[in-house]
Amino acid sequence: MKIIHLLSNWKWTERSELVVDLALAQSRLGAEICFVCGRAPEENGAVADVAFYARQKGLDHIVVLPEMTKHIRLAAMFRGGRKIGEIIESVKPDVVHCHMRNAHLLAGLAGGQRHQIRWVRSAYDPEQIGWDWRSRWCYRKHTRGLIVMSEKARQSAISRSFPPERVAVIPPGIDLERFSPARSLNGQKDFGPLRNCCVAGVVSRIRKTRRLDIPLGLLHLLKDRYPSLRLLLVGRGRPGAVEKVVDGPAADLGVQDRIFQAGYCEGDDLVAAYRQMRVLLYPMPGTDRTCRTVREALAAGIPVIAPDMGFLPELIQNGQNGYLAEQSAEGFAAALKKLLDAPDAGETMSRQALASARERFCWRHLAQAVLDFYRSVQV
Repeated sequence: MKIIHLLSNWKWTERSELVVDLALAQSRLGAEICFVCGRAPEENGAVADVAFYARQKGLDHIVVLPEMTKHIRLAAMFRGGRKIGEIIESVKPDVVHCHMRNAHLLAGLAGGQRHQIRWVRSAYDPEQIGWDWRSRWCYRKHTRGLIVMSEKARQSAISRSFPPERVAVIPPGIDLERFSPARSLNGQKDFGPLRNCCVAGVVSRIRKTRRLDIPLGLLHLLKDRYPSLRLLLVGRGRPGAVEKVVDGPAADLGVQDRIFQAGYCEGDDLVAAYRQMRVLLYPMPGTDRTCRTVREALAAGIPVIAPDMGFLPELIQNGQNGYLAEQSAEGFAAALKKLLDAPDAGETMSRQALASARERFCWRHLAQAVLDFYRSVQV
């Protein structure tokens, strides 16, 4: 099967990595992949863009177009559609799989009916599918199959007149091998100060909207009951954000000596950070609606405490691989007390976190499910 993946972005984001990992998993199952993505603006000077990381991961047929931008640019719209049309003429794919609205729009402008192609779109909002003018036109004219993350999003699509058989719920995957607790790590960051401590972790952008007041408040509420409790904070923010969002409030609460700030971690440093944690605190989803941090933690065998919102109820089975808690310091503290007061239950929850990740996030299985869905879609 020949597949063109269209991604209208040049930045290496959570979404970009999902698309690259899907394409790579499909290629390992024998599909012929052509991957089309954006190109960094010359004035940006970025080297580590989507194409760079896609090649690092092992994709070899990559086409980079400056018109494949996240946001619509009228001057480049029809030129981009023409270029994609030329790629389609050359590759003659069985499937064109669009990721993000602008990629779908340019694919539609390329000509949605040529070569008896299966036109497929992935939508990454767990709540509902988009219904702006771009989305409406693309869905109605140039979509034979739609892949969504959750049953709630599927029902949203059906309510917009999508035939049920043309909408599949296939969740995003994660690199299970990378986060496996059994994998050996090389040269990771020193977490020595956390040795022999009970560690609750947060992996987040440092900004006020990410509700870091919740883990800080939790630490204040539980510091006397659990003297060994520490907060491991992984992430970075804009200049001044750490002082304003973390250091100042922590000093006011008297918990500054119980926080270990690891800064931004990537590669094996990030995996090592997860291995320090007894539990991940996830107080607020960020711009990534797929909640990659939660999927990473579960793949590392780390239970998660998170609010009951967005995609999180799809990922967390309450009381099994984590807890869905009230979005407050008190709510998170109550959930953490359950885990800490029953060590055997915590170990069971850790095993269930790992098992749930392996069952749901294996890229090989998910890529096969997508290939099967392609075949079920009528041309």
